[in-house]
Amino acid sequence: MSGLREKLGRLRGSGAAQAAPPSVPAADDEWAQIGAHIETSQAGSFVMRRRVYGTDSVHGKYRLRELADCAQQLVCFHDRGAAVRHDALLFFDTETTGLGVGAGNVPFMVGIGYYTGELFTVEQLLIRNPAEEQAMLVYLQELLDRFTHIVSYNGRTFDWPILKNRYVLNRLTLDDSNLLQLDLLYPSRSLWRNTLPSCRLSKVEESRLGFERVDDVPGSIAPTLYFQYLAEKNPSVLQGVFVHNEHDIVTLAALAIHFSKLLSGEIEPAVPFTNAEAEAGENTAHYADIELEELFRTGLWLDKMDRSERAETFFQDLYSRLMNDPKPANSIEHESAILQLAGFYKKKGEYSRAVDLWKRWIHIKNASLALQLEPYLELAMYYEHRERNFAQAIFYAEEAWAKLWRRRSLHRGDRKQNEIEEALEKRISRLKNKVRKTENMVPHEGSHSKPKTRKMKPMYASEGLI
Repeated sequence: MSGLREKLGRLRGSGAAQAAPPSVPAADDEWAQIGAHIETSQAGSFVMRRRVYGTDSVHGKYRLRELADCAQQLVCFHDRGAAVRHDALLFFDTETTGLGVGAGNVPFMVGIGYYTGELFTVEQLLIRNPAEEQAMLVYLQELLDRFTHIVSYNGRTFDWPILKNRYVLNRLTLDDSNLLQLDLLYPSRSLWRNTLPSCRLSKVEESRLGFERVDDVPGSIAPTLYFQYLAEKNPSVLQGVFVHNEHDIVTLAALAIHFSKLLSGEIEPAVPFTNAEAEAGENTAHYADIELEELFRTGLWLDKMDRSERAETFFQDLYSRLMNDPKPANSIEHESAILQLAGFYKKKGEYSRAVDLWKRWIHIKNASLALQLEPYLELAMYYEHRERNFAQAIFYAEEAWAKLWRRRSLHRGDRKQNEIEEALEKRISRLKNKVRKTENMVPHEGSHSKPKTRKMKPMYASEGLI
């Protein structure tokens, strides 16, 4: 090739003007248009975009600095009793080339967020080619020693395992034995899986944090945009991906504040309306923000997180609404919430409230032919085994049988219904036998005979052991 150039030079002549090579813009100038720069270290270089949020920064309805006051509440996410400090939390999210967790899936962008005092810093690390991956991983590795928790959204099973694979493939050591994973996807599902159309982070932040993204680039097309950048080498292609990832990191901080305030008791349900308000037919608009299902799920979650007193606040609020609301807007949701809360109180041994709720359900559904026998059966078992009131037990068992019989024409030949019917008939027969035995044991007036008592079979030592 060099010989060909010399021949061309001789043909042009010694006085021919040499064409200057095209000017190549500096790398920093390329990335400055989206607020990024080239980060260089002994391990190599990669692209870095850094944003710092001040003390008055707001994301949705929360100020980011609020986490400093309530981060300690997050301690109940793990069995270890170590203190949780807001500046020891590393908020973490990645943008990858695919959806799997195998070696072929590369995190081309790693977004992290952390507190320094009341300032919140977001750093986004991007590799322009595979050769820059090691430098990015080394930079991240040097940061980890100052943190105790990794806060993510589905990061425990997706983002973090992918990142650990990249350390192995680059022959680097990642010691995360002292890091605790705090994945906020799981509490989000616990609270909102039945009340939100999706538990994606963007949906949660919009409906519960009050932050709405404008012209957001969906994470699903981030790989396509990255491959477009690799082909065109135009950094502006990735601007939307940077903004999307930044929003994810900041939302994690706001969501951590939300759960911390729930655990601390700063977020409470509205004060329930009184019986007088219910009788007057006043509207329950002050409950519009919290649905019945969410009240129940929040109480369950708080109880699971060992915040039973705060959980009872939500259960009490739900109980008042279910028992006092004369005209529920959504009868199906109302009835479902009654059965859920009654089941919870039964499990906790608070039978008086469970009985009230089952009776409330029967009162609401009295004229319905819906084949839901649970309240009747629960009341029959309660009065038989706990109150020893066999007459009441028979009443509710016969009510269940009557509802089943009225639905027989709609489910003729249904094997499951026949089994339920046989079980109910046996229960009613057993209860009536108990009533007869009880009546036989009561002595007649003027009679001096003692009630018959059942002779107990003697218990031998060998039988006791068996």
